[in-house]
Amino acid sequence: MALDSLLKAVQLDWKETEPCTRKAEIKFPLDAVAEAFNDASKEAAKQAQVPGFRKGKAPISLIKAKYKDYIMEDVAKMLQQAAFSKVTGDESMDIVAFGAMDAKEAPAADKEYAFSLEVEVAPEFKMPEYKGVKVKVGKGETLEKHIENRMKYLKDLYADYVTVEEPAQKGDMLKVTYESDFVLPENAPASLQRAVKSEESWIWLSEPEQIPGVLAALTGAKKDGEYTFKAEFPADWREKDLQGKTVNYKVKVLEAQRRVAVEDDAKLAEKLGMENVEKMNEEIRKTAERELEQIRKEEIKSKVAETVVGMVEDFPLPKGILASTSQREFSRIAERLVRSEADIEAFKKDKDKHVEEAKAEAGKYLKKFFILRKIARTEKITVEDTEVDTQIRNMSAYLGYKEKDVRKMLSDNGGYGEIQADILMGKVIDFIASQAKA
Repeated sequence: MALDSLLKAVQLDWKETEPCTRKAEIKFPLDAVAEAFNDASKEAAKQAQVPGFRKGKAPISLIKAKYKDYIMEDVAKMLQQAAFSKVTGDESMDIVAFGAMDAKEAPAADKEYAFSLEVEVAPEFKMPEYKGVKVKVGKGETLEKHIENRMKYLKDLYADYVTVEEPAQKGDMLKVTYESDFVLPENAPASLQRAVKSEESWIWLSEPEQIPGVLAALTGAKKDGEYTFKAEFPADWREKDLQGKTVNYKVKVLEAQRRVAVEDDAKLAEKLGMENVEKMNEEIRKTAERELEQIRKEEIKSKVAETVVGMVEDFPLPKGILASTSQREFSRIAERLVRSEADIEAFKKDKDKHVEEAKAEAGKYLKKFFILRKIARTEKITVEDTEVDTQIRNMSAYLGYKEKDVRKMLSDNGGYGEIQADILMGKVIDFIASQAKA
């Protein structure tokens, strides 16, 4: 039976079961079901291999009896797909999530077929006045102060390392030899070998630590000194074999080097590849002007988003989406707080508090999302596939992963939807900010 015929035959009755939740009671009349069974039987007959008959020549009655389960499943799939098309084509329903179809019984050729489908719809609220939003932006840092800070940053960035005899301090780089009591597994990768034992390696006394606890253990260390410390590797440490492990280290310091900022402007200009100090100052001023303008734009965007969302009173959210978003926020809280085995017990103790925090954050996020989503629909703002692809490539470069691995990760955890939502919200905020009065 053609899809168009099924779409005309299906009957839909929508019911609101709770805020943001609708149930579609779906029914196919007897004649449509019977025709669907006939069509499915004919299709089965074309492929059936029945002893005593050439392919496709067996009596239809024999096909219906022999392949009744296959035919029934085919009809159920056919009718449910038609119903799904009908539901998604109903423009009066702004559907944001689907539940499972609920059929009390399988379809039969001699009676109508009925089942239900529960969906979640976007919440309803009064659209805020988002055009010409007035926001107040602070004066912020002066251009001269920003130039001064920019110059200091560049002098620190292009600092030279010099050997020092004083006790090591945070930010220093130490040349060390170290070993540990960790027993390497057979065929251990080179990265794991370097993590537990190394000759004449460099260790930076800064965050993030190369080895947990090394910063505290070697701050104050001196050349030729020997030191021991206990490293407690967190559960998500980059080397899988070290995750959650406690390892004892013995370290000998061979040399200490310290960053010394560039003091001479001419030396900095040379390091930057500039013709002279005047040219360097000119470029630094231009960069500072662009940065201050970008800071101002970001502040405007932040304030217009906060203002527009604040115009709308809180509204009920789809329960299923709220639950999944709360779970996502809970996982992020766990990732932030659980860094070692000791953290696990502390986290479990405060689990109820973290659950409530996650739900509150999810609620704030979803309120903002649905408001901006409604504005996007009004203004016909959409997200292109190329924008998602660009974001994924940027993520791959930032994380240092292959793009295909990032895509698999996003596919496994449902991250594509989150990326699309974030891009959409960003575009809407850009649109509102472009019309704001600051």
